[in-house]
Amino acid sequence: MPEYDYAKRNAQLAALNFRWAATVGAGFGSVTGSVKDGEKPVVAYDPARFDAEGNVRVHIAPEPRNETCLHCHAKPGWKKRGAAFSARTDVHLAAGLRCVDCHAPGRRAADPRIRGREVHQFGKGDDPSGRVRDDLDDTVRSCESCHLDGWHNAPRATHEWLPPLHLDRLACPTCHIPTRAVKSALVQASDVYNPAPRISPPPKRIWTFSDQEMTFWNHYGELDLFTQADQPTNVTRPTLFRYKGKIWPGNRVHSTWVGYEEPGKPGLNQLFMKDFFQMWTQHRAEPTTRYPELAKIADDNGDGTLEVNRPEEIDALLAATRAYLAATGFPLEGKRLVWVSDDRAYYSSTESKVLPREEWETTAYASVHKFSHDVAPARAALGAGGCTDCHRVESPFFLGAVLAEPFAGEEARPGWIPNHAVLGLSSFWVWLGAVREQWLKPAVYLLTAVLMLLFAALGIRRLAVERLGLPLRQASRMAGTVVATGLALLAGLLASGEWLPYVLVRRLTLDANHAWTSLLALALAGATVLLRPAGSGFLRRARRILGFVTAVAVGLALLCGALMFLKLDAIADLTRLAYSGLELGVLVALAAGAASLGTRLVQTDPGFGADRAADGPAGSTRGGDTVPRGAVVPSVQPLVFVGGADGIRTHGL
Repeated sequence: MPEYDYAKRNAQLAALNFRWAATVGAGFGSVTGSVKDGEKPVVAYDPARFDAEGNVRVHIAPEPRNETCLHCHAKPGWKKRGAAFSARTDVHLAAGLRCVDCHAPGRRAADPRIRGREVHQFGKGDDPSGRVRDDLDDTVRSCESCHLDGWHNAPRATHEWLPPLHLDRLACPTCHIPTRAVKSALVQASDVYNPAPRISPPPKRIWTFSDQEMTFWNHYGELDLFTQADQPTNVTRPTLFRYKGKIWPGNRVHSTWVGYEEPGKPGLNQLFMKDFFQMWTQHRAEPTTRYPELAKIADDNGDGTLEVNRPEEIDALLAATRAYLAATGFPLEGKRLVWVSDDRAYYSSTESKVLPREEWETTAYASVHKFSHDVAPARAALGAGGCTDCHRVESPFFLGAVLAEPFAGEEARPGWIPNHAVLGLSSFWVWLGAVREQWLKPAVYLLTAVLMLLFAALGIRRLAVERLGLPLRQASRMAGTVVATGLALLAGLLASGEWLPYVLVRRLTLDANHAWTSLLALALAGATVLLRPAGSGFLRRARRILGFVTAVAVGLALLCGALMFLKLDAIADLTRLAYSGLELGVLVALAAGAASLGTRLVQTDPGFGADRAADGPAGSTRGGDTVPRGAVVPSVQPLVFVGGADGIRTHGL
């Protein structure tokens, strides 16, 4: 019903006219009288909304508009997920998509569980903390439905450059929701009084919120002050956690509250918030006579609100609560009060127990909200800048600060841990991935360029000797100049930063074609082994050693590549290690190959390229020795003597 008036409906709800709210909202009639004021509501129907037979005339759209959905979901989405549901923050809404395109109902549903005529169900996501119709989890249209299968002419994302391991373990939003533009509630404390302004109705003062940076957040005050379109911008990064076999971005809410335990019954029960509100209200009115223990609870971190953290504060809160419940006749027999902070329940400051929880939770008594809305454009996704978007030293993907304890120590400061600890990854694997992507891969790319440059220089030297007839020493100097110039240009491009991708290639392009660049690097390194070990003495022995090192490194790289391709679960850690082993093998092979070619480049006695030509006309020098006219020049191959007016040249067969 596009014309449904939510303002009039809400006014009836505020008057406690629940039974008649829909009638007024739909415009079928008006209501006088308020249950809240002790009156009996009276309905006056609008005759224009009915036909002659008394049937109501209703304007029904088969698919609700976004505004209809957001009347309910906008406010809680802000608090839970920092959801903006706007074209400013979501690429799908910017493209004109509607809620029902993904949350399709009835015959348009994406999932057969809810597809069919008059099946009154919407496509549903999967809320880790929700318990509403879990049997319909993931009936929402999936990312793959659009961006792999091409539904609704959506652009297809092939991710050909991304190792398959990522798609196996990462949910799509993990990369495509790298940040949030709007803050959400990271901590919800339900054990103190919130004195902030503009909180209505007053019982909501029993909830105190902290945002993603553990700054006090007057959320209810902002709801009163701002509309959804006025949400302040506060850019934060999601927490990453494992859920049902994949890594997801989301908000793992922390909570503190008072409840009670009953022997023989599972779980804990929370006290009525109205009781807690009344206890604090009475204490604030008469602090010395009404529950004076609460006066021991102070603002230890200086954020303007109270928090419970010190042992004496825990005992004071439990004592005051027990006194209030006794005064109001609450049956405490067989019950034991507890103060709960995340996954620990305190009977007192000296006695507590750990509460069971799932790996994605901070506690079983607070919510975990996955992020699926406010998706960034593809070019803003993690990985658009290459592998180092995630795999680098101090990467927020693995090393971003995640709250471990809201109010720790005497000063109630937040305790933080790196995100990889939440994911169950050790520091070693995170460090190894950073070393591989931030240092080993760039070194591989650089040495590949150097090896290509050395091959080119040796080819130029050979041509200079054989085609131009230059002396070997002069040709070697020419080749050395080529190498030095090439290295200087490469160093300049690297130092400038923005010029390297402009002149040569982007890092993402290299990462995206890493299999081919690795094969090219291995082929170049392997080619140095196949070259004839020219020369003699120390350099010849050095080349043989370098050739052996190159061959071993190439073999290691190929073995690691095979492990990466096979992805055997039985040796998962070895497979993970193989990613770095491949880079190390390629790097060592390139380094040894470059060293081998370098020895050939500096050699000016008969050797690579020189064993096929003499150095020039008689009387010139070769390897520092004068070649007299008519002399036979030594060579490692049989020689043919060619006479001429200017002397004799020697050519190897």
